[in-house]
Amino acid sequence: MTQLQTLSVMLAVFSSAAVGQSDAKPPTIAVLDFNNSALTADAARYEPFRAGISDMLMTELSRNPKIILVERARVMKLLEEQDLAKTGRVDPGTAARLGKILGAQYIVTGGFVIDRKERLRLDARAVNVETSEVAYVETVSGGADDLLDLTVKLADAMNKGMRLAPLPAAPKATESSAPQHGRLQSLLLYSTALIEEGRNPSKAKNLYTQFLKTSPADFALAQRSRAEARLRALGG
Repeated sequence: MTQLQTLSVMLAVFSSAAVGQSDAKPPTIAVLDFNNSALTADAARYEPFRAGISDMLMTELSRNPKIILVERARVMKLLEEQDLAKTGRVDPGTAARLGKILGAQYIVTGGFVIDRKERLRLDARAVNVETSEVAYVETVSGGADDLLDLTVKLADAMNKGMRLAPLPAAPKATESSAPQHGRLQSLLLYSTALIEEGRNPSKAKNLYTQFLKTSPADFALAQRSRAEARLRALGG
């Protein structure tokens, strides 16, 4: 083989590899609802955050244009079919099985704790669907009223832990006029609306409307946008 022929073969191999990389399908991530381990007498009050934290985490991860997120409705439908929706507690083996059905490379599971002093801890883990092993574990903590900021922090850490493409920087936050103590209640409204969508759309519409009316326009901008979109989808 001549030197020219050898060079041509090498170029063809490199070109083929480059095409293969560009055509590679972005990794798919599924996020399950978080488990509620609130340490208060009214722990049931925080139950909607099971859906709310999952939704907020997905919103933050969606800033990464190089991943695919499985829609929550599809995840919940599968959990109901597998009779797992009520408990919400999924071990790594089960998570891997669910991930294969969903066509995901990672399944993110987690839980939250709000104690009697309204301190919050978020725990999350990413299960590698191919190996059934926990690939990454992360915990963030702070005041319960800082739930949104903590979710942003958790998304950044999980994105790095799963070795995904770098997550673009979150938009620089401006000081919100929302009272610090009222932020948790505002996000609870939003989370409750998410829960009601599947069982009482009319109530969900009222809750989304209440969230938009009572929350300052400069707070939880992504959630406001999603609430407006859901209202349109619900015919509100």
